[in-house]
Amino acid sequence: MLLITIMYSEVRVEGLETFYYLDNLNNRERYTKQGDAITFESEVDKIYLCTPTKIAILDHEKKRTFENLSDGLPDVVVWNQWDKKIKAMADFGDDDYKHMLCVEAATIEKPITLKTGEKLKVRQQLSAVPSSYFSGKLDPSKVLQSS
Repeated sequence: MLLITIMYSEVRVEGLETFYYLDNLNNRERYTKQGDAITFESEVDKIYLCTPTKIAILDHEKKRTFENLSDGLPDVVVWNQWDKKIKAMADFGDDDYKHMLCVEAATIEKPITLKTGEKLKVRQQLSAVPSSYFSGKLDPSKVLQSS
């Protein structure tokens, strides 16, 4: 799991705009997000399905960009528990939702079952890249090709 210290009102996640997602706040109902990048103005708890191996997290306040790479895990969970739920989490302060975002690679829609002795190699890597690296929308078709 990658927890990033950010100011939620100044961050956006690019690269997931056209992918199906399950909304955990709405009984895991399936949606397709069309349009702009993911921004945060209230609680978010979504599972993006069959995602690209590369997405971007832009922090406009601190003028930095993170590149999130994953291999072996097809889905991505994006969440911020917001003000009410964060108070029930022992490892967070009451106002920590303002500075926290979780982006984690996962396999949720199609779970992977390993037999005894089998191995699965997965990885998730978060790298800081020049802030001009991503500008505007991240074209998911180009991301898929560059992986």
